[in-house]
Amino acid sequence: MSILKKVDVGWLFLLCGLVLAVSAITLPAHQDLTNLQSKHTEIKKDLQHLHYRVFQYQQFLDSLQEQDPDLIKRVSELQLNSPIDGSEVVIDFSASMNPLDWIAQRTRQPREVETMPLESSLLTTISSGRSRLILIGAAAIAMFAGFFYSTTTNKSD
Repeated sequence: MSILKKVDVGWLFLLCGLVLAVSAITLPAHQDLTNLQSKHTEIKKDLQHLHYRVFQYQQFLDSLQEQDPDLIKRVSELQLNSPIDGSEVVIDFSASMNPLDWIAQRTRQPREVETMPLESSLLTTISSGRSRLILIGAAAIAMFAGFFYSTTTNKSD
């Protein structure tokens, strides 16, 4: 019984209140940071894809300005729906109908969506949303109880 009289239980309440208050502040911020980092990587992938598409369009424009004979032949055959050399043409309506569709098909990239299950603790779940205010209130009550309990035990000595 003498050990319990020497230990000030008010500090335990105070530390618990501080831990709850800090977790209510930092855990949602850490979760937001993780979400922003994943969005950042997605934006970087999109930017790389856009650079690749700009490069492909620039190559097409350069070959068009240089009047590449193969490209001009392909464009004229596509636009006129007849080959220049007189052979038969098979029209495929699912194929691209203009040169810009050629480039769009060449630069098309399948989008990969990573779905990872979010593993969160009970404290993380409680510290997000509306229950965050309840957690901060509980932390304030615990700290108040720690202050009050330590002052009442000190006065009785």
